[in-house]
Amino acid sequence: MGKELAEAEIEIAKEKLEAFIDDRGARRWGNATVNLYFALEHLIKALLAISGIEAKSHEGLRILFSMHFIKPGAISPKIGRYLGNLYDRRVTAEYSPLRRSEFTEEEVNTYLEWVKESLQEIFPLIEKGEIDTRGLKSVVERL
Repeated sequence: MGKELAEAEIEIAKEKLEAFIDDRGARRWGNATVNLYFALEHLIKALLAISGIEAKSHEGLRILFSMHFIKPGAISPKIGRYLGNLYDRRVTAEYSPLRRSEFTEEEVNTYLEWVKESLQEIFPLIEKGEIDTRGLKSVVERL
């Protein structure tokens, strides 16, 4: 499960970041927010997979991420907060069509900074698992 699942999650994260780039260019701020959330979620799933852990739900992901990486001090608590806040905004973007217009470029730029900060902490841990992140990093360079 570990390495193979982690590599699959990294590929999905890469696809979500590529979709974010397209959405940002088209000024689709709600969709951009959704794709940033899912990129971060799949990176965290990759990190968990390296440790032999598979989350079955968003809540499970948050609990397992906190238990195995935040509480032991490997990842800053703010990354967990970023994940939770992005999740809430993703839900708004996807399930509240009348509120989609409230998403702004400024807000999305804040979320992008959160994801970049998260990547700085998550990448080294993923790479310790001998997972190839070159493709993902090439997309991150375009953010």
